[in-house]
Amino acid sequence: MFSVKQVSKIMNISPYTLRFYDNEGLFPDLTKSSNGRRYFSLDDLQWVYIIQCFRETGMPLAEIREYVKSAKEGDSTIQARSQFIERQKARVMETLETVKRQLEVLDMKTEYYKALMRGESGENWLPDIQAMIDKADI
Repeated sequence: MFSVKQVSKIMNISPYTLRFYDNEGLFPDLTKSSNGRRYFSLDDLQWVYIIQCFRETGMPLAEIREYVKSAKEGDSTIQARSQFIERQKARVMETLETVKRQLEVLDMKTEYYKALMRGESGENWLPDIQAMIDKADI
């Protein structure tokens, strides 16, 4: 069993966040001593890892709570949990595409400024706006 402090070090998550997640019901099987100290099993550490991943993908706590509740219900919820993960994966993929576009713009602007500093023309830093108009089919 691991204390909050130990889990904090192992999982690189603040003790405050661990306590907050527990208070939010995200660790339903967490062991507590008679004086209220929290102790994490290896299974609990897996939950910490999964919850951290979900949070890093921007998932709201309410959805994580629903996922945890569903998981605790057992095998009858496997399909629902799989669909849940697929939906979140799709959201992450959308975010990834957005970030890729943002990086492209930043790369173009970086090259623009480098060209200007070399004394060159920095004319072609913008994306092909006409292609964007054509793609929008307006």
